[in-house]
Amino acid sequence: MFNNFKNILIGILSAVIVIAIGASAYTAFASNGAVSLPAADPSVATGNGNGNGNGTGDGADITTIPASDLNAEEAAALLYMREEEKLARDVYNALFTIWGQPTFSNIASSEQQHMDQIKLLLDRYGLTDPALDLGKFTDPSLQALYDQLVAQGSVSLTEALNVGVLIEQTDIADLQTRLAQTENADIQLVYTNLMNGSYNHLAAFTGEQGGNGQGYGGENGQGGQSAQGQVGGGVPQANIAGASTVHGVINSYDGMGISITTDDGQVLYVDTGNPRYSQSVGFAPQIGEGVTVVMFPDDQGSNSAISVTMDATGMTYTFRNATGQPLWSGGNGKGNGGNH
Repeated sequence: MFNNFKNILIGILSAVIVIAIGASAYTAFASNGAVSLPAADPSVATGNGNGNGNGTGDGADITTIPASDLNAEEAAALLYMREEEKLARDVYNALFTIWGQPTFSNIASSEQQHMDQIKLLLDRYGLTDPALDLGKFTDPSLQALYDQLVAQGSVSLTEALNVGVLIEQTDIADLQTRLAQTENADIQLVYTNLMNGSYNHLAAFTGEQGGNGQGYGGENGQGGQSAQGQVGGGVPQANIAGASTVHGVINSYDGMGISITTDDGQVLYVDTGNPRYSQSVGFAPQIGEGVTVVMFPDDQGSNSAISVTMDATGMTYTFRNATGQPLWSGGNGKGNGGNH
């Protein structure tokens, strides 16, 4: 009987050991392989901007996407975008402290989530996080830009909103550039989510500009959008009720618009607006490229682009928001990607 009891005890101990080993193995596997994006970014909106940068995200998860090899260019891009998202967060927090405008606080919270998404990729690929304390940056160009933008945004609330527009336009341009430089699906997913958020932030800031009767444009800062819903030069805001989608091939691009031959043989000129804004987001179509254009007829009888999607890359360039408001907010679109 003693031997039977001994055998039972040995069996129980063996089972406990097996369970413990299995749990340890699972923990190790989970810590090395499972990487999830944080809670859905409230900046990635399914609707239009409402002036606070909030919306609903898709809650995308990169655990289903295997990590790929990372080259030096992709690694450098991740490190830079981590600090660029930090710059946005830090500037917006500083401007909220100065002006108390809720838009800055709301979007700063969203930028923190953008930082978190990049951090997950840094961890996944074993990269050292470059993020420093509030207002401090490893990249000297971003440090200089941060100092410049906080100083500009401290002048007035109008200039603070102008800073928000500049940051989001720059972020969109940089994300588009880096998206085109990687084939890693997990990085593409994160960059796309961040870019969607930046478009929503941009719409929020331009909406706030309209509410303040000011715009972002003109060399002296006096042009731009007015409270009457006009953009610099007195051009009425668009009525996009007649918006349509066409596909065609580019005949020419003059910096302010594209000429296309549609699939049914029509030749159309589509206004893409401010050339400096187009340059800032990297829009540089070539003759012969296939494109899908979402456009509407404006009050002058021509066609204005809401967005242009390139067939070859699938890249979408957005020029106006869901209400037809230009994303460059009037004037000459000082917000370009050349500040760093």
